[in-house]
Amino acid sequence: MIIEHAYAKLNLALNVVGKRHDGFHDLEMIVVPLALADLIYFDEANTIDLVSNVSINDNVILKTARYMQRRYAVEKGAHIKLEKHIPIGSGLGGESADIAATIRGLNKLWQLNLSNVSLTEIAVSLGSDTNFCLYNKTALVTGRGEHLKFLKNPPIKHVYLLISDHPISTRESFEKYRKEANDMRFESLLDLYEKEDYPQFFNHAYNGLLKTAFALDKTLEKAYLTLKKTYKNAYMTGSGSTLFLLEFPDEPINLKEIKSILDRKIIKTTVIV
Repeated sequence: MIIEHAYAKLNLALNVVGKRHDGFHDLEMIVVPLALADLIYFDEANTIDLVSNVSINDNVILKTARYMQRRYAVEKGAHIKLEKHIPIGSGLGGESADIAATIRGLNKLWQLNLSNVSLTEIAVSLGSDTNFCLYNKTALVTGRGEHLKFLKNPPIKHVYLLISDHPISTRESFEKYRKEANDMRFESLLDLYEKEDYPQFFNHAYNGLLKTAFALDKTLEKAYLTLKKTYKNAYMTGSGSTLFLLEFPDEPINLKEIKSILDRKIIKTTVIV
């Protein structure tokens, strides 16, 4: 049996550069991998099948497995089991993480011995954030998500994820996206990060999809503004609708206080070292 962890991702900063000719958007992001993860189990079988602890229509794991089977003319199958822990539609990259973990898992199960270049080609062809999830290292992610530049981990002790009951569609978020002015150019933000001036970086970090998410879900705007009154290190990840708080070694956060401020499911996790 092969076991793969499909780690969630968190956007510390996200800038939408513009729309591409292929309909996707060019992005600039600083992304970290989280310890929160789905677990995917792979066993040899004659056919490809999947069992899961949650019901997911058009499951990307099956699509990925069938794609790899066709691409590499694999005669074997795979029995796959999914233990889903990343909330669906939360902006934490659950689908991309599952695709990447499936690529890694089947490469081992079927003994394909694919190079990193080949793995990356598969990942990029199947999703926008999938290449990042293939390697699970803090990175500058650009383009559609295909370009990675690995960075140092930030000095974050814990991450508190505040999960909404109202998921936001990534597709709809980009369809409704309108350019917003930011108080700092992304290049300057990246420069602060690479110089390890983390206080200034987190002071200016922004998510270019925030206002779009507010327009799609007014409850999100209210929750964000409520949280921001008490915690300066409160942000939104991806296209929403998960809000998160960052806890640093010298700035402890009280979990009971968070719960008293906002009535949301809270997941406490950390950045993968």
